[in-house]
Amino acid sequence: MADYPPLLFVYMGSVEEGEAFFASAWPEARAVSDPAKQLYAAFDLKRGSIGEMFGPEVIACGLRAGAKGHLIGKPVGDPWQMPGLFLVQGPDVLWSHDFAHIGDHPDFTVMPQLVADLSAPAP
Repeated sequence: MADYPPLLFVYMGSVEEGEAFFASAWPEARAVSDPAKQLYAAFDLKRGSIGEMFGPEVIACGLRAGAKGHLIGKPVGDPWQMPGLFLVQGPDVLWSHDFAHIGDHPDFTVMPQLVADLSAPAP
């Protein structure tokens, strides 16, 4: 993933929980423990509604994930917290994904090109 932008994960668990998770999931990952949800608040991430957490699209995503062997684990932190995905350069948020529901996600394969496009100098 040499052309992929550097990532920083933020999670609500303890440092020890994060170390245990990332040791098996992605040992090289950079991650920050934020149990008080200060970064979530700074990026204006809200708690999910019933529809965002349990709506038909969420159930469909859960069934697809389950069919691939991805199961729901023990919740850590606030299970109602909506996720966020931001492309940040210095003090600027260049791009963000507005999650429609808890199972939503962007096409991660386009991220390198998105970074290249947004980082290119204006003509």
